[in-house]
Amino acid sequence: MSSQTDNPGPVFKPDDTPKDIYGPDGKPQFFDDPGMDRFVAVVMNMAQEMWVQEERLMALEGPEASEADREAKLKAFIDRIFAPLREQGSDDI
Repeated sequence: MSSQTDNPGPVFKPDDTPKDIYGPDGKPQFFDDPGMDRFVAVVMNMAQEMWVQEERLMALEGPEASEADREAKLKAFIDRIFAPLREQGSDDI
């Protein structure tokens, strides 16, 4: 049984990226604990799947929703996902 870490493939490292953000595996590491980076990736994958379901529901409800309505729903969804980070006082997000 082969795992994804056996052959992670090419790692994209821009020349102007600070070298200290990369962990020993060559992947970007934003938290002291690599498990947190993996946890954030899981949460973001779940959020993507949730948005796909939301789009499917909008399609089933019919074409009466305008593009502006869909964009407003997307913005509200993203705001809900990142609300905990914004509550910490970060202006960068």
